[in-house]
Amino acid sequence: MSTAPYDFAAGDPGRASIRLWRAVTLVLVAGFFLEAVFAGAMLSGAGWALKAHALTAGLLIASTATAGLLSALTLRRFPPGLRLGLVLLALAAAAFVQSAVGALTAKGHNLAWLHIPLGVALVGLAGQAAASARRLGA
Repeated sequence: MSTAPYDFAAGDPGRASIRLWRAVTLVLVAGFFLEAVFAGAMLSGAGWALKAHALTAGLLIASTATAGLLSALTLRRFPPGLRLGLVLLALAAAAFVQSAVGALTAKGHNLAWLHIPLGVALVGLAGQAAASARRLGA
């Protein structure tokens, strides 16, 4: 992909749209980091953290999938925008798998060895989404 600046007068998304997608992506990245904080609190024995961890997971899957679909549709003619949408959709799919493994772990299946490293990978993939958002309008 080219890293050349885009001509906003030639039909590329406007600066306000780019700022919006950067903000949305930043909120999602913060949510994935917060999910890791709740996991740490849960491992430290905080009783409230299990419900917070599960609730946050569901909200992140829904909001990331929605953002991915919307950004892929609204920014599809803009290569960095399409990439952002695809990264967000991949992040939502990975979060769904992570949530399923977590639910099985909570029911007593011995899958913490998989759930924890997948969580680390999710934070890394969220970082890729943030990098894609930064490339909008570059």
